[in-house]
Amino acid sequence: MKRLFILLLVAAMLLTFSACAGQQTAGEGDDVTDQVEKPAQPEQTDNGGESSKESGEEIIFGLTTPVTGPQAAGGEQAQKGMELAIEQINNRGGIELSYGLHKIKLLVEDDQGDSTLCDTTVRRLVSNGAVCIFGPYFSGQTIALDGTMRELQVPLINSATSIKIPELENPWIWRNRCDDGINVLILGKAVMADYEKKNGSLDGLKVGIVCVNDETGTSAAESYMQYFDEHGVEYYVDYHNKDDTDLTAYIQKAISAGCNAWVSSTHDTAAVALAKAMYEAGLRDQIVYMNPIIAQSQVIAMMENEWIEGWGCVADYSETDTINPLSQEFTKSWNEKYNGNPTPDVMGALYYAHTLVIEEAIKNADSYEPKAIRDAIAELNGFETLIGRAYADEYTNLIYEIGVAKIYDGVPTMVERYSMAEELGFGVNN
Repeated sequence: MKRLFILLLVAAMLLTFSACAGQQTAGEGDDVTDQVEKPAQPEQTDNGGESSKESGEEIIFGLTTPVTGPQAAGGEQAQKGMELAIEQINNRGGIELSYGLHKIKLLVEDDQGDSTLCDTTVRRLVSNGAVCIFGPYFSGQTIALDGTMRELQVPLINSATSIKIPELENPWIWRNRCDDGINVLILGKAVMADYEKKNGSLDGLKVGIVCVNDETGTSAAESYMQYFDEHGVEYYVDYHNKDDTDLTAYIQKAISAGCNAWVSSTHDTAAVALAKAMYEAGLRDQIVYMNPIIAQSQVIAMMENEWIEGWGCVADYSETDTINPLSQEFTKSWNEKYNGNPTPDVMGALYYAHTLVIEEAIKNADSYEPKAIRDAIAELNGFETLIGRAYADEYTNLIYEIGVAKIYDGVPTMVERYSMAEELGFGVNN
């Protein structure tokens, strides 16, 4: 009987111990659950400094760009520019926030440069977790996304230059590049200066404005017409289709109209057709200025060097730039990663810069929630990139400076750089 009592007592003690241990395990489980649900917090040293940062979930960036189609070369540059920047950020551990380090993952969708298709690609990227959209390539696509970005409430950053984009007053769309208004001001002035230097005066100057008939071209043409009207310069205007491969008839009409200097804003295929048509028409030693498309390495590769010898363009970036140290660093990094295949050009540099702008916004916001990113972009005030300092306007604009390049032996060479930031009230106290 005594033995039975002892056995029952031991069993009771074991049950009590097991219950207590179970309660302790449940408590520890609750703590672990809390840690999983909350972002990882940095450990603190005795003096309050951080001893380490834990890695959190990946931050997803979404790129919508032409992967296929006539503008695929520019899309490749955009993707490679982003991949270079993301690799550099991830090699440092990721974007550092107060509660941890976050690496970036890039998702890419092929919109083929189409205004309807890009709505689908943007929605797919956001549904797959993108906290910021990079692209699309064209101004018309960007304008078409006005309602979509308001609905999705995710920030978008790209290089579209139409002066009509700020008129949307869309708080989610940002442009990390000079708009056509600034570009035209600079190129219009360059045309007049070159003509006066060559001829001693502006007498007889008549500018052929030959632009693509989409938003990229019509916006630029309107700005050119306004600028030349204000300065009493005659001009002739004509528009071609985006993918035209023969612009001979357009050039012949402009020659018949008496044009002796030229400006153009167009796209890849038509830029090649324009250069070929002017060369075959016997136009040599002409004053010609274009949008940055003519500085893209893949576009130049589709031409003979003599077609565009001495042509000028606005250029956010040039591989041979000896003026800007950040451009030189980018070129070196690009060539180390890609071995110069493809050669870095404007679009690669732009999307590299776009990526660093969003990294800066996320760090400043200490968050990768889309609205927090948007609000942080709106507070940028002098963040330096290889294409200029970013100052956020009320809507859309971040960059107010641009370079002018001349093309010699098929290579765009930066000859001057202009900034309108201070004239527009930015950076005065920076």
